[in-house]
Formats: sequence, structure tokens, C-alpha cells
Amino acid sequence: RLAFRFASNRLPPTRLRHSAWALVRTLLSALAYGLAAYAVAWGFDWHGDSPSAVTLLVGNLVGLVVFGTFVRAMGHAVLSARHPGWRLPPLTDEVAHGLRHFPLSFAAVMAGGLLLERLAGLLNAGLATTVAINCLIALGLGGLMANGLRRGLALHRKSVAAMPRPADGRSRGLPWTAVLVGALYLTLLASLVCVLVGYVALGSFVVKQIAWGATVLCTVYLLNVLIDDLFVTWLGAATTSGESESGAAADDTDRSLRVRRQFAVLLSGLCRIFVVICALVVLAAPFGQGPLELLQRTEQLQQGIAVGELQLLPGAVLQAVLVFIVGLTAVRLLQRWLKQRYLPTTTIEPAMRDSMTTLLGFVGSIIALAFALSAVGLSLERIAWVASALSVGIGFGLQAIVSNFVSGLILLAERPVKVGDWVALGGVEGDIRRINVRATEIQQGDRSTVIVPNSEFITKIVRNVTLANPFGLVQIKLPLPLDTDVEQVRTLILEAFKAHESLLEVPGPHVFLDTIDAANVVFNANGSVASPRQVYGVRSALLFDILKRLREAGVVLSRPSTLLLQPGSVDPLNPAATPPAAP
Repeated sequence: RLAFRFASNRLPPTRLRHSAWALVRTLLSALAYGLAAYAVAWGFDWHGDSPSAVTLLVGNLVGLVVFGTFVRAMGHAVLSARHPGWRLPPLTDEVAHGLRHFPLSFAAVMAGGLLLERLAGLLNAGLATTVAINCLIALGLGGLMANGLRRGLALHRKSVAAMPRPADGRSRGLPWTAVLVGALYLTLLASLVCVLVGYVALGSFVVKQIAWGATVLCTVYLLNVLIDDLFVTWLGAATTSGESESGAAADDTDRSLRVRRQFAVLLSGLCRIFVVICALVVLAAPFGQGPLELLQRTEQLQQGIAVGELQLLPGAVLQAVLVFIVGLTAVRLLQRWLKQRYLPTTTIEPAMRDSMTTLLGFVGSIIALAFALSAVGLSLERIAWVASALSVGIGFGLQAIVSNFVSGLILLAERPVKVGDWVALGGVEGDIRRINVRATEIQQGDRSTVIVPNSEFITKIVRNVTLANPFGLVQIKLPLPLDTDVEQVRTLILEAFKAHESLLEVPGPHVFLDTIDAANVVFNANGSVASPRQVYGVRSALLFDILKRLREAGVVLSRPSTLLLQPGSVDPLNPAATPPAAP
């Protein structure tokens, strides 16, 4: 009760509260009843003068009490008939309430059957007695499980039928769990038939293995749910703490959260795989083996798995995973230190800093992978031999990928283009947002992103607008009549350029007479802005302002030349046409 109160009030309001309480409840129940049984057994033999057979029987009783109470408490924790909000599996209330007495009956029958087997062994019972005991255990345990499965299926169908039908009118399909339960039910019925017709050993073995497997799988389910909830809760707390940040700090926080999420998912998967492997070892053991026998079976895993000449040992594989994780962690920490502490103290441009840290991440990941393969037992000489053997396939099938990868390294090292540059390549024009291993991301003016292979920047002509300097040139060509006061127009244009806040003072604006075209004189005015991305908007605003100033000053703008036809004249485009009559 104290543990339930602690889980309700102190643990975070997530599923971790439910999974932790389910496991703690199971362990506390087994521990409490086990201590009570041990105290009673010690009270009967506190002088230590009981025969060895009695002492062995009492020890078996204590173990059976612990096992039985563990199974009962685990069943109640999974069903959670009294607390539906704490239920872990997706069971309906009808199923959980209808099976609320099953864990106690199941644990009692299992413990009682094991006790009968121990008594028969201690008393050196005959073959007929042993077969009779196995027959009773198989019938009792198999009949109980079959009845429980039948009742569970019936309650499940009843609850599903009471649910509203889907909006599309389709009938609800039978879930795969119900199919599995039905298969187990048929298997139990077949086992009971085998016992009744005389195949006691076969029927008893199948029933006991099903009971043992159900106990192990239920334990594995609780452990896996608890492991998953632990990591999910940790990540949820980390995400909540980083939601209020903004700007560059928010970007760094998002990156760190992403790394933590990756490590958390990886560690969760490794822990759950370890639990599943242990469960497989336990399931492979015959029913009723003790801890020493199971421990001897787990020692077989130390021999490893032979793959050709390579011997994969569990310790070596675990060491390789740890080496790879530690190597990647060291690379990430070094990248963060360079980006946040060291590189800002240098005169290197921000784009070059990103390129350096990215290149360091590529090289560091390759080195970490090489060390991990060495930890498995695949030496660097074998890695080089495998790489040389694959070079032929790489040359034919992966040459485009390798070409783009090498081109990406050249872009990061030589820097003909860098992050933040405005480039034009083959009809694509925009800002470089990211240089990846295989391709480069270019964001166009309409906010769409174009993925360009890195080899395009090496083998084709690229126009880099911001390579030499970040300035943008605003250029306006304005044709005016030949008799225009050019000095007045020059002054008006310069005033318009100087009045715009986006135009730079250095270099300042200039107005030139570009050419004389027929009856027009063409003015060429230009100025500089801080970025070429501002050119279009600034030029539009300047045109509005210049035209307004010219109209206010009375400057006549040039008109296109037109051809007027007088009455009675001949159309030069159609000389055969009859001229219209004079009015």
C-alpha cells in the first residue's frame, strides 16, 4: 500500500507509473509471502535437527510459495481488475473482471502440481504413482487454462459486439491475439485428449510447457514495458525542459535532444533484446529446472557463433557496440567543442566552421566504425581486403555515389561554394542551406528546396553570386528624350538612391549616360545593397520613387515612336489597298 501510494503521488504521470507499480507489486508480493514462508519453516526447524529429507521438503515448500505468489501477483498486475486505469495490456474491463480469479487458481494448481512431483521424488514413488500424478497435473492445469482461454475469448467477443460499429460499416476483424489464443485453446484440448487416451507423457509435457511459457512471456512483457517507459519518460522530461528556448540555443537543444533520443532508443532496444534472449534460454529449458541448470544453459552462449572464420562472441559484440557508441559520443563532443568554444575565437567564417565540423563528423564516424569492427575480431587488414574486393563492384554499380561523396569532400575542403552562398547552376538559383555527403540542398526564392548532386558543382559551370563579396548590385536603365536636362535627371536619380535606406553609402550610387538610341538618351544608375537577395525589392521601390520624382519635376518620359496615316495617303505596309475617301 505504501508503494502504491508512492507510485501514485511521486512518479511522473506517465505510463511509467503503471509499469513500475506492476513490477514492484509483483516483486513485493513474492518477497512478502516468501519471507513469511521462510519464517514458518525456520520456526519448525530452529534447532536444525530435522532430517535432510524434511529439510529439503521445507525448502521446496518455501520456493513453491515464492513462485506461486509471484505468478498470482503478476497475473493480478496484468489484469488490474480493480484499477482499470493502471492496466498495461489493451484488455477490456469485461475480460479483466471475468478473469480476476484465474491468476490465483493458476498459481495454486502450478504450485500444487510441483509439490506433488517433489513429494513423489522424495518418497521414491513407483512408476504407476508418477504417471498418475502427471496425469492429474496435466488434466487439472490443462483444463484450467483451457477454461480460462475459452472464457476470455467469449468475453472478448461480447465486448467487441457491444462496441459501436465503424463509420464505414465494415465489421471488426478478429485481432491476431485472439487468433493466437484460439490456437492455444485447440492445442490444450488436443493435449488433454492425448492424456485421456493414454499418451500421458506427451500431453503432460505440452501442458506444462504452455504454462511455463505463459509465465515467462508475461514476465518478459512487464520487463519490456518498464524498460521502454523508463527511456520514454527520460526523453519526455528532456523535451519539456528544452521547449522554452529559442534561436541558436534552441537549435543546439534540438540537436542534443535528437542525439539523446537516438541513444535512448538504441539502449532501450539493446536492453529489450537482452531480456528476450534470456527468456528464450529459459523457455528452451525443460519445465521445472532450477536456477543452476538454467545458469549452465546460459554458459553455452559464451561459445559464440561462427561466421566463416570469424567467431562472434557475445562479449566481443557488446564490446564493439560500446566502442562504437563511445567513439560517436567522443566525435559529437569534439564537434560541439569546436563549434561552440574554439572556432568562434578564430577568424574563420561561420560557413567554413560548419564545413569543418561536418567533415570531422564524417571522418570520426568512419574511424569509430573501424575500431568497432576491430573489437568484433575483424582486423583492419581484413577490412582493407574486403574493401579492395568490393572496389570492383563499387566501380561499376556505385560509381555515382562514390563520385558524389568525393565531390562533397572536395566542396567542404576547397570551398568553391559554402553554406549561405547564392549560386546559379543549370537553371537552379538560390541559397545553399546544407552540404551533405551525397547532395547539396539549395533553397529557391519560392522557399522550395532543390537537391543537387555534389558532382554537379565539380563538373559544371557554377555562378556564385556571393563568392567574392556579399554585396548585391541594383541596376536601373532609364530611356528619356534627347532634349532632357540630363543634369537635372542625374540629380533626381541620385537623390532617390540616397533616400532609400537599404542602399549602402560605401560603395555609393553612380549615374552614367549609357548610350544615345535614336531620339532617346539612356541613363544607367546603379547602387549596392548588403545582399543580392534584396536587389529585386530595392529596384522595384527605386523605380516607383524615380518615376514619381520625374513627374513632379516635369520631366517628359520618352514614348515609343508611332506611324500616323493621313487621309489619302498610301499604307506602306499594304500599297495595293484603296485609300479612303476624304471627308
